[in-house]
Amino acid sequence: MRIIRDPQRLNPCVLVLGMFDGVHRGHQALLMRGDELAQEMVYPLAVCSFEPHPLRVLKPEIAPPLLTTLTEKARIMQTFGVDGLCVTTFDRARADQDPQDFLDELVRVYAPVVVVCGYNFTFGKGGRGDGKLLREYGKCHGFRTVIVPEVVIEGQTVSSTRIRQLLSEGDIAAVNRLLGHAYTLSGKVGEGKQLGRTMGFPTANVETPRSKALPAFGVYCCWLETAEDIYPAVVNVGRHPTLPEGSLTVEAHVLDEDIDLYGKRVRLSFLRHQRAEQRFESKEALRAQIARDAEEARAYFASLE
Repeated sequence: MRIIRDPQRLNPCVLVLGMFDGVHRGHQALLMRGDELAQEMVYPLAVCSFEPHPLRVLKPEIAPPLLTTLTEKARIMQTFGVDGLCVTTFDRARADQDPQDFLDELVRVYAPVVVVCGYNFTFGKGGRGDGKLLREYGKCHGFRTVIVPEVVIEGQTVSSTRIRQLLSEGDIAAVNRLLGHAYTLSGKVGEGKQLGRTMGFPTANVETPRSKALPAFGVYCCWLETAEDIYPAVVNVGRHPTLPEGSLTVEAHVLDEDIDLYGKRVRLSFLRHQRAEQRFESKEALRAQIARDAEEARAYFASLE
């Protein structure tokens, strides 16, 4: 699958519109409908997304952290049959664009035969464009518009905002249910202070993007994936209140394996929240708790077999 930044002209396609932060189950409903139409009509499936998040331009003080990086977004979309992820730069000019001009550009660049969007998709200055306008425009410009309704799980609409809230509470089980896949953090393993190693639990310090949403501080069961293999791991997200360092870290201890991960890129897939971050009275008490965390994680992974 290709990632295309600010495309100038594509071949005719089935086009899906949206931000797709998280590529959650609501987004997946759009992608599945788009894939169904693309296969039926024998056209490629393209997605038009935006970067940065519009709130980074419109209201940077309340812009949310992202559930997915562009690379993560593309990896998930590929599994839904997307042939090209087109990334449109969202800047002040885009924010001020007249809805009619946005639609004219859409036809010129993508030559869509069908456009798929969500029930709440808006475009153009002040969000004045919506699915209704898209449908009326399409009737005059040779494409069909499909508006996909909301996806409701456990009585609430699936949304990136709701998932971010659950993530901030450490409710990984609910996050993963709404995402339809495990929440991930990816990054290069950097130099740490070797504190875990001094206590018999060496950890990989995973450097994550600053724009990425992090789970609530605490201890989690995760799969740690390298280019070569995948390992069960226990992961701490937090600031080390017992041994203060001041900086926020994501540290992964691979269970029952002694492997050198320094300098490698890894992906952590969060499966289970074990406990919240806490301060211990001594380094010895912390070491004992880490041992219990590792044993509980082993039992969890054994239960998956």
